[in-house]
Amino acid sequence: MLFTPSKKRMNITNFKSFKKKFNYKIDFLINLSGQISSNSKSMKKIILDGNKNIIKLCNGKNVKIFYISTSLIYGYSHINKNENSNKNPIDNYSKLKLMAEKEYIKSNTNYTILRLCNIYNGKKNGIVKNLTSSIIKKNRIYLTNSNAFRNYINVKDLNNIILRMLNMKLKHRVYNIGFENIRLIELIKQIEKKLKIKINYSNRKKNLRKIPSQKISNARLFKEIDYLPKIKMTDYIVRKYYDEK
Repeated sequence: MLFTPSKKRMNITNFKSFKKKFNYKIDFLINLSGQISSNSKSMKKIILDGNKNIIKLCNGKNVKIFYISTSLIYGYSHINKNENSNKNPIDNYSKLKLMAEKEYIKSNTNYTILRLCNIYNGKKNGIVKNLTSSIIKKNRIYLTNSNAFRNYINVKDLNNIILRMLNMKLKHRVYNIGFENIRLIELIKQIEKKLKIKINYSNRKKNLRKIPSQKISNARLFKEIDYLPKIKMTDYIVRKYYDEK
């Protein structure tokens, strides 16, 4: 779905309806649609057909499109992946996101592709909420693999980055957006040290290539926009622990 300044809700999968409501006077279109879903048919329709409709409407126009993709298109990696690295999506979601990227690349639209890493705010289910909850309640937390790497960025830093990008003439078409490459076991050890506690966790030891475990480089982005995220994940979890304790 798409929310415009007029606050009209649009269904990007229905071209006729979308075209009727679309306002060409907008300067930017940030496409946040296409989240992970168990409904593969619906996910494909939103990610692939929806973006094809956006491209169809915006081809040759001045609307600046920000397409939200995912770092998962790189698949597993034990070394930093930059924007030019080989792509190896391993699930349906990341495969569809990469297919949509290719639609933009061959289009005549004014697009920028943002490959987002793991975003956290401590409210939705995820490692931050689960860790904080398990520490406070003294429950066991289950890890897919304690040696897995993830790249994390706080939602506030993400918002600041996108706002900067909106006000700049960007040099590239594709950017990775994340911050810290963190190994889960190291995150746990850092929190244990800061809080002087022992976290109860269970390591499921799933195959790192199937999770996938990955490291992402954000050097291109930070250099160009002259900005470095301010919120570190360990400090965020510690503060959240004390706030909720």
